[in-house]
Amino acid sequence: MQRSHRVRPGLLAASVALALALAGCSGDGADTGTSTSAASDGSTTTSDAASTTSSSSSTSTPSDTSTVSGDPDQSPDPQVTVTPAGDEPQSSAQAKAGMAAADATAPATRMRIPAVGLTTQIEPQGLRGGKVNPAAGQVIWFTGYDRARPGAVGTTVVAGHVIANGRADAFAALEQLSKGDGVVLDYPGGEKLRFEVTSTRIVDKDELTTSKEVWGDNDDTRRVVLITCDDELGFRTDGHRKANFVAVAELPG
Repeated sequence: MQRSHRVRPGLLAASVALALALAGCSGDGADTGTSTSAASDGSTTTSDAASTTSSSSSTSTPSDTSTVSGDPDQSPDPQVTVTPAGDEPQSSAQAKAGMAAADATAPATRMRIPAVGLTTQIEPQGLRGGKVNPAAGQVIWFTGYDRARPGAVGTTVVAGHVIANGRADAFAALEQLSKGDGVVLDYPGGEKLRFEVTSTRIVDKDELTTSKEVWGDNDDTRRVVLITCDDELGFRTDGHRKANFVAVAELPG
């Protein structure tokens, strides 16, 4: 089944002084030993042979938000056909166990988005080259700027690329998400915590740096924000995309 979804950029929340933007899907990471392939149903799967990325957190402001390591990729965003998987609601007991796991010492290691047929490993990473910049084939949860661990109270930022090295990457189908779709975090002990998408938007990368919903203080809501690049607004002079696709998910109810 083909799902399609595009939302034009709109106004974002109040300003937060953070000079930060997701790096522009550049094909960077060709030598990290990670790879992404398209499954027969159109979903993407990620395998990790090795990782040379840093998992250290950072609270400093990136010194240059216009420079991204790696070669720019001006290929259009890939059109990915997916077969949605089953997306079952979570019982209150499962949610309670998932929240306890999210607040424990071992963070989630896997994320599933049934609506777009995606199952992927997630790993912690701070700034790389002054950017929120996962390697090709990698999906990260960002450890800087006091962002929350996956599923904990606060805002978790999860990032991946839509295209890398000319091929569809882990988040190629992310823009097909719709309100109400599930985002499931899996924990080492077998617990899971299911979020539901509450909003999606395409936004200029510079505007994203001032989004209170993404970067503002949050001490009462468990929120997961999924971010990737998008070609809706075209390309910058350095060849990188001008926009990000952003999906916000929170616990249902």
